[in-house]
Amino acid sequence: MTSPALTETAAPMEPQSKVRRSRKAIHLSVGLLAVVSIAFATTACTPEAMAKDAIAKHWAGNATCAERIAQRESGMHPDAVNRSSGATGLFQIMPLHKTWIKNELGYDFSEMKDPYKNAEVAKRLSDKNYKAYGDGWAPWRLSGRAIRGGGCPA
Repeated sequence: MTSPALTETAAPMEPQSKVRRSRKAIHLSVGLLAVVSIAFATTACTPEAMAKDAIAKHWAGNATCAERIAQRESGMHPDAVNRSSGATGLFQIMPLHKTWIKNELGYDFSEMKDPYKNAEVAKRLSDKNYKAYGDGWAPWRLSGRAIRGGGCPA
């Protein structure tokens, strides 16, 4: 005996019409991805943005002057190196401070291209100069001389 469900023949399928889908959604997605990529690439990852963040982190109340000094010294480029003196990084830390940096903070001089470490070393150097001479900005004065209570040199 056969089952009635098996003996019935299935109704022939009608040919499916092709569904035309809009490409607007794809174009919109690609465009949005491009805009987000450009926005990300031009904001947080630039050397200048990193430099400003590093300065803000370590210099707090003196960040405005510190930014001007970093702009004057390195153009806000963390990897800047002066060919003649060997001064390195945002604040152009001099190689003569190698031993002090290693003893005080444990950093190698080769790490001075890191904007956060460079800003930290510069702040420590500024604090040290302020305690000794009354002028935390002395290392960045064009004359190199301390001016007790002197303002921002940049």
